[in-house]
Amino acid sequence: MVRVNTPAFRLLALRYGADCVYSEELIAKRLMGVTRAENESLGTVDFVHSDGTITLRVSNEEKKRLVVQIGCGDVESAAEATRAVCRDCAGVELNMGCPKPFS
Repeated sequence: MVRVNTPAFRLLALRYGADCVYSEELIAKRLMGVTRAENESLGTVDFVHSDGTITLRVSNEEKKRLVVQIGCGDVESAAEATRAVCRDCAGVELNMGCPKPFS
């Protein structure tokens, strides 16, 4: 679901009756070290990477129904990435089965 499960798509799905939604798959190493920033003007929590880009944006409307998908290749990265997002989502799904070295 890469490049599909954007915040706008997730909110649309929820408004049309979805019980829960999933983020696009995020690589654990990208989530490690993000800065959590509350964006009051949008009503979101933004996870900002050190290069200034937003790695994940979570709206207040979806927090209790969002599952964040994390791709990782080792337990330490999975744990750190999960800690970064766990207070702003309903759950985390770990993808540790892809043949890529980071998943």
